[in-house]
Amino acid sequence: MIERVEQLPEPEPDMNRLLTALGRGQPDRVPLIELAVDPEIIGMLRDGSPLQWDDSFDEKRARVFGREHNTFWHRLGYDYVRVSPRVRFDLTRVTTDDTADLGRGRREWADSAHGAVQSMDDVERYPWPTLTDDDFKSARAVIDQLPDGMGAIGFSGGVFEFSSQLVGIEKFLMGIYMDPDFIQTVIDRVGAFIGDTFKTFCGMGPVKAVWLGDDLGSKNATMVDPAFLRRTVFPWYRRYAELAHEAGRLFLLHSCGNLTAIMDDLVELGVDAKHSFEDAIMPVEQVKQRWGDRLAILGGVDVDILSRGSEQQVRDRTEAILHSCAPGGGFACGSGNSIANYVKPENYLAMLETVHRFNGRM
Repeated sequence: MIERVEQLPEPEPDMNRLLTALGRGQPDRVPLIELAVDPEIIGMLRDGSPLQWDDSFDEKRARVFGREHNTFWHRLGYDYVRVSPRVRFDLTRVTTDDTADLGRGRREWADSAHGAVQSMDDVERYPWPTLTDDDFKSARAVIDQLPDGMGAIGFSGGVFEFSSQLVGIEKFLMGIYMDPDFIQTVIDRVGAFIGDTFKTFCGMGPVKAVWLGDDLGSKNATMVDPAFLRRTVFPWYRRYAELAHEAGRLFLLHSCGNLTAIMDDLVELGVDAKHSFEDAIMPVEQVKQRWGDRLAILGGVDVDILSRGSEQQVRDRTEAILHSCAPGGGFACGSGNSIANYVKPENYLAMLETVHRFNGRM
């Protein structure tokens, strides 16, 4: 680890601290939360080499990966690690140059115009993924070596996100009106797969919560009519919440965009905690004030300031969020989305240091 990381407080992980916050309680200190930290950032904060899983790892190398992965999250002060299955949907993708200072060469995203599943016939032909023990090999390598006090959160991508990417968002939006049975079929195939993923995670003792990543909004509103979400997507959310709660776990949602129109729905569906906030949409302080009595609020330090601001701007913004959101509990601090490879590593550390300082640890 680099010297500035080593100067962070000695770790005292306690998964119950995070669970208290996720359950809208008041923990002994504000826990840290992060959806993801890109491998390039991890490499910069370690020894210069990215930390990435490879499906070719044998058991010995898998254990080395798990140990190094946990060491990173433990040393920075997190109470948990996030794990996910290795299985992926086969999507049609577009690529371009990655222009970040710590770029990985190419950046890719789902093709909005041409998806892999275009018709009911494609639904039958498409190689739908199925879960096997090997798909959880990396997750088990991590959770089998958790430091004392740490827990895990099981993650999966989302129903709307995967479905619209499989079809292509343009055809998906037209299909809502022109071929609703086709769209519902795709959604249900994706929803069932995610349910199987969460069921597996809920059978792993150290996994104390499941986390769905499903971007539903743009800057101004949800990407589709809330009525469509209530009819087709949200029944799956309810199932995931019930599955988690019946297993004694919590159900977290990461979703970008302006979700004002459906926030009350999320509460009613059983979502325990909401993640992903952007100052240009609604600063996290306002979200906490409006919904914090019914949902735990996670993160909130805008990725824009983490990417383009100064360290002092990051400290000031993080401190303002902490003073507003920490009282009353139900809050964990971190970025508004994730630590992408275009975030300044020094700004990420400035955010972490500010949280530790607020907690009286620095």
